[in-house]
This record gives sequence, structure tokens and C-alpha cells, in this order.
Amino acid sequence: MLQSSNLSPLRCRPQGSQIRVVRVTDPSGLHLRRCLAVVNAVRKHEARVTVVGNGQIVDAASILGLLSLAAIPGTELVLSAKGPTADEALEDIANVFADIPAEDIC
Repeated sequence: MLQSSNLSPLRCRPQGSQIRVVRVTDPSGLHLRRCLAVVNAVRKHEARVTVVGNGQIVDAASILGLLSLAAIPGTELVLSAKGPTADEALEDIANVFADIPAEDIC
């Protein structure tokens, strides 16, 4: 996990990767169930996905990494994916952040 106060989406984006910005809208913030849903979405794809938020870069396949973002409602997260199914991975992860009730995620 990398911490920096000067993390911009373009500086953190690996060359040749796709990016997408999502906003945490769940009133509970980025909680365990939603983190698990993100990890499960990542594991379905041949892509390496990172998440930038709150001055940190974490691997989207790590529940603890995602939880460490401490993302409260309204937090913007920048997703970056590289690999054969990067676009599909970002789409699936963005769907996890859509306004879906937590109990319907898993």
C-alpha cells in the first residue's frame, strides 16, 4: 500500500490501463460486504485492478486493502485496470458501487 498526499488519477495510472471513477454512495461507506463484492468481481477477470482513494493506492483484490481506504459516503475512488478483460472488470466493479442495497450484493 502506497500513501501520498499528491496522488492524481493520471500519475497513478499504469501505462496502457483503463480508468474509471466511482463514488461511494452507501450510507455505511465502503464496508466489508461491498469490499467482498469488489474482490469477487476482480477475481472473475484477467486484469490487475488498483484503487486510489484517500491518499492511498490499494490492490482491488485485497479486502483489507479496500477496507483501509476508510471510504465514507461521497468519497471518489479511481479504479485502474490493466489486462485482457480490463474494461469488463471496471464495469463489474462500477456496478458494485451502483446504488444497490448491501444485502443484495452477495
